[in-house]
Amino acid sequence: MWAMLAAPLISGNDVRNMSKAVTEILTNKDVIAINQDPLGIQSLKYSAKDSVVTWFRPLANGNWAVCFLNRKNTPQQINFNWADNVARDNVAKTTLNTKSIIYKLRNLWTKKDAGDTKKLFVATVPAKDVIMLQLSKKIIR
Repeated sequence: MWAMLAAPLISGNDVRNMSKAVTEILTNKDVIAINQDPLGIQSLKYSAKDSVVTWFRPLANGNWAVCFLNRKNTPQQINFNWADNVARDNVAKTTLNTKSIIYKLRNLWTKKDAGDTKKLFVATVPAKDVIMLQLSKKIIR
């Protein structure tokens, strides 16, 4: 969430003795790029359904980041229909409208492509965890 909120990354652990998992989290270049995006706009809380909170962040190049945060102690299934969800950021004066632009999805933690916004995004968010996607412009309709 620090990357979505454009907050400084402050590590409170002993960097000399980090586990491989912690090192991978703190050095994920794709997530750091979201955090350091030159537009500098923090994410907006878009929705909260059950225990899953959805956050959107506009990026400088017209792309977007989205984060699905599961606040529950159990995994949660999400079925996100991009066409039914239009995100507006009044600070950046931009809108994520997948009816006019198709975006390619990339999971920033697994480093794998996750389809595009033409299809329903179906995934399971692990307990007390996130799925973070970068949405890159693919086709303008």
